Amino acid sequence: MKALSFHQPRAEQIIRGDKTVDIRTWQVQHRGALVVHASSKRRDGRCRALGLDPRTLDYGALVGTVELTEIVSLDEAAYEALREEHLLEAPFPGPSCYAWRLANPRRFDAPIPCRGRMRLFNVVVGQDSILPDSEQTAILPHTRRAPYRVTPPPEPDPEHPFVLYTIPEADNGYRVALYQWLPHNGRRDVRSDDFSRPAPGAMWGIELGGDPLRAVADHLLNALRTNGYKATDLARAAGSEKPFYLDELTGLRLALILLAVKPLTRHDRIEAIGQGVRAMGDEEAYYWFSKCSAGPDALQAQKALRILLADE
Repeated sequence: MKALSFHQPRAEQIIRGDKTVDIRTWQVQHRGALVVHASSKRRDGRCRALGLDPRTLDYGALVGTVELTEIVSLDEAAYEALREEHLLEAPFPGPSCYAWRLANPRRFDAPIPCRGRMRLFNVVVGQDSILPDSEQTAILPHTRRAPYRVTPPPEPDPEHPFVLYTIPEADNGYRVALYQWLPHNGRRDVRSDDFSRPAPGAMWGIELGGDPLRAVADHLLNALRTNGYKATDLARAAGSEKPFYLDELTGLRLALILLAVKPLTRHDRIEAIGQGVRAMGDEEAYYWFSKCSAGPDALQAQKALRILLADE
């Protein structure tokens, strides 16, 4: 599906159905379904001027869909006539002004974290797996069950149910993939609220790379040291398909950090979340992991955790 990024509060206005025309200086051939992406840029003053609390809006996420029904060229008179539909206060921008008419807005049950792109970009629809983040694709809907993408697959270890891999990137860097073996009957189930839990032995996972990964490097290394690894082991393992096995509590804390920071860019907020998760008591960490890792409200729980720890 095609997606288009909008600053807030425009994305919210569109999903509410208040804004039915978007003004652009360019046009496309595409007509039909369009996924609405709310960019990570905040314009708090504009939100408040419209009576919206910027803290309650979604950022850096796919928030719903609309139908792009037509694109028409506008002159100044036509631009003025459509003010109640495009809701812009700015004067007519001049030639190459196009009205994108939007209809049938539908909000997702929960926002789907995703980095925006310039102009139209693609989102790939998937039901049972997570595709890797890339410059061109995102996953929709954002299920949290990921098949491992390593060979050979990791062997389950009851004492160390989390498995960490480093996956090389084209720029000589790497991202990490953290997987969890789901417990068999009789073992503690840290995901007891999962409404669609896979069969025991299946894998749950998350990947993280780029700036967010670099910002949580200390927490990643601390998790490895806690489980008897050296910091230098991480770099040597990149691309080797060598797994790092983590105990349950260390693994779920690291997973909770990765889940919470994935859509963020500000290092101070990322660090606040990392420190906050590490300062949690064990039961509190189990609680948040059960809420943030699975179930229909997982993304909302992640957002709540970011607000709690980093005042997002």
